[in-house]
Amino acid sequence: MDKFTNGQPGPAQRNRLIGLLETDDSPQEEKPAPSKKEERAGAGRKGEPQPLETPYQKESSDFAPKIKVNLNYRPGLVSNQKDPNRFDRERLFSAVVRGSPQALEGLLEYLRRNSKFLTNSEYTDAKTGKTCLMKALLNLKNGKNDTIPVLLEIDQKTQNPRPLVNVSCSDCFYRGQTALHIAIEKRSLEMVKLLVENGADVHARAHGEFFRKKKEGVYFYFGELPLSLAACTNQLDVVDYLLNNPHQKARLQEQDTQGNTVLHALVMIADDTEENTKFVSSTYVEILKAGVKLDPTCKLEEIVNYDGLNPLQLAAKTGKVEIFRHIIQREIQEPPYRHLSRKFTEWTYGPIHVSLYDLSSLDSFEENSVLEILAYSSDTPNRYKMVVLEPLNKLLQQKWETFASKRFYFSFASYLSFMIIFTAIAYYQPLRVKPSFPVEFTAGGFLWVSGLIIILLGGVYLIFAQSLYLRRRRQSLKTMCSDSCIEILIFIQAFSLLLSAVLYGASSENYVAVMVFSLLLGWVNTLYYTRGFQRTGIYSVMIQKTIMRDLLRFLLVYMIFLFGFAAALVTLMGDAPSVSHNKSLAPLESSGSHAMYGGLLSVSLELFKITIGMGDLDFQEHARFRYFVMLLLLLFVILTYILLLNMLIALMSETVTDISGYSKSVWKLQRAIAILEIEKAWLWRQGGKRRSGCFMSVGLNKKDERWCFRVEEIKWTDWAKDVGVLKEEPGSTNDSELNPEDTSSWRAAQRPPRAAAPEELALLQPQAPGTEMVPLHRQPREL
Repeated sequence: MDKFTNGQPGPAQRNRLIGLLETDDSPQEEKPAPSKKEERAGAGRKGEPQPLETPYQKESSDFAPKIKVNLNYRPGLVSNQKDPNRFDRERLFSAVVRGSPQALEGLLEYLRRNSKFLTNSEYTDAKTGKTCLMKALLNLKNGKNDTIPVLLEIDQKTQNPRPLVNVSCSDCFYRGQTALHIAIEKRSLEMVKLLVENGADVHARAHGEFFRKKKEGVYFYFGELPLSLAACTNQLDVVDYLLNNPHQKARLQEQDTQGNTVLHALVMIADDTEENTKFVSSTYVEILKAGVKLDPTCKLEEIVNYDGLNPLQLAAKTGKVEIFRHIIQREIQEPPYRHLSRKFTEWTYGPIHVSLYDLSSLDSFEENSVLEILAYSSDTPNRYKMVVLEPLNKLLQQKWETFASKRFYFSFASYLSFMIIFTAIAYYQPLRVKPSFPVEFTAGGFLWVSGLIIILLGGVYLIFAQSLYLRRRRQSLKTMCSDSCIEILIFIQAFSLLLSAVLYGASSENYVAVMVFSLLLGWVNTLYYTRGFQRTGIYSVMIQKTIMRDLLRFLLVYMIFLFGFAAALVTLMGDAPSVSHNKSLAPLESSGSHAMYGGLLSVSLELFKITIGMGDLDFQEHARFRYFVMLLLLLFVILTYILLLNMLIALMSETVTDISGYSKSVWKLQRAIAILEIEKAWLWRQGGKRRSGCFMSVGLNKKDERWCFRVEEIKWTDWAKDVGVLKEEPGSTNDSELNPEDTSSWRAAQRPPRAAAPEELALLQPQAPGTEMVPLHRQPREL
């Protein structure tokens, strides 16, 4: 052990301490280090740029000096003399920005002599954690920076326990971003290869705030992984290299912090524009093909994220119409990849195409299906556009024709009978002050009691059914008011009916008002059944949209005007009446005189009459400020009767014109909601779930069996194209394995084709290459 003099360590001991402690020899400014709270506030403060890499931004030096134990200390390499060839952060960053490897001469010897590494805090930006390698990648010239190979070589020779190539940013904005992410963002395949060859982690996750999806602000969510970044920026060469490089192959099944794969990421960046849809769709298919090459047994489209959504369900949930259309109508002709298709052309005749669509994740038979997402996710945009795409359009039509329409009409007839009985009971209800339940045992009394029992049971059923519906939907208040207003009104109607029954049993005369309110709501709720008919359904859609869009906003503004003018008039016309006199109007002074505005309620009523053209501009002749009162009344007429009412008419006209363009699609969406409610209604679920389509083999592999739905389409644009068909004619089919519970309905709706007779085969011979003349159904049709 070294000796100490005067209580101080000796020279040898000082050298050892200096070696064991890693000190920051960069120039320091006398500034306190910002706290995490201040850093977060500064990053999101308005008016200040985010910590993006720009040529006008200097590197931050706001950091506190750090002292760390150097576990890699080697005795004999520490010198007490000041090193004239000292490398600090400014010198290092300046060299990599200029791309000058000559400026890095002596760096390796300096690091070895001082037992330092390029990943030490003195060589990284304290605010962002950016390293010299990231700085070099951000300053590429013609896709190159000659200092990058030098930095990687130096880092390897110093035997850095924390490799420079895998160090990530540490700030909250870019946390997790590595040099590999930057190289991919710079679209440099050469740099990507260099980094991967030097051990870059191909599964590093960039999960900072800039890489997260949020409602406001600038962000770029690409799936966090380097592979997802390359795919989302349309770099298929980088994707191919990451998947097939000999050093570390990227896994297609890898998920980010939200459980999303590269396919989920492609769906997330889709924006329904033509150019974006073209590259996203092609990249999506190439990723699927790459998955077949790497692992034929892996089914990428069946991987779900942490929300339980696969890429198809995510496209439906987020309202990405074009990528959703591409996925459900994807048809690949290459034999090795034919099984990746979700659409198979069964046979064609001229412009007639009969196709088989894969129903996986589409049919409501499965949990969390696309149909359920479109029907129940009120916050999903463009639902009405997706529900009319094939095969969803024909699938819903088949469900409606086979079982839903019969049950819907039965429910409509039952509800209409219930309302007629309810109306009769309410109309012939004697208005007694003290109602009593006992009645005479006559024919009229029997009918009376029977009617009471029917409406009471109907109220119990309605409140039970609507409670199950609202519990199943679990919507927010906003979406509930916009998408389930009829269901809420039915629930209120049933509750009011049961409440009136309770009040009747308690001999309270207030039951009449509650019963009448329930009766009124009952007839209004009959509009729910208009969705079963196209003409009335479209009209109902327009009424609902007009009320929710225009009328509510008009009423809000109108109530402000009404209350303000009413309060002003009451104040000007005299003192407000006392509480005991609020129920009566002010007495008339004499014949020919006008009524005094006696209170806020009565004044509001008079002003409302003026708004609808039923009131008069009367006021007291001897009232104070009578000219000012006249001015207020005229101003109220101008603002409400002339301005607001005409604005309401114009807005309603615009809304009707706008909705008329897609009102049929909205009606089909409403009918789809009704179909799914019928499927899930506990009264109709005794026979179990229904499954649509047929179970059959598709593609070249006979073992590839799926539930498919047959759709007949007319496509004049595809007439002259060569289409690969599964069958020469619809008669050669082996897909007769149907759901036993739904055999009759399937045959009634789809009518599976039979084998052609010999005389038909003689007549229907091919007329041109690639086109087969085949019958559409069992019965020949005239085209």
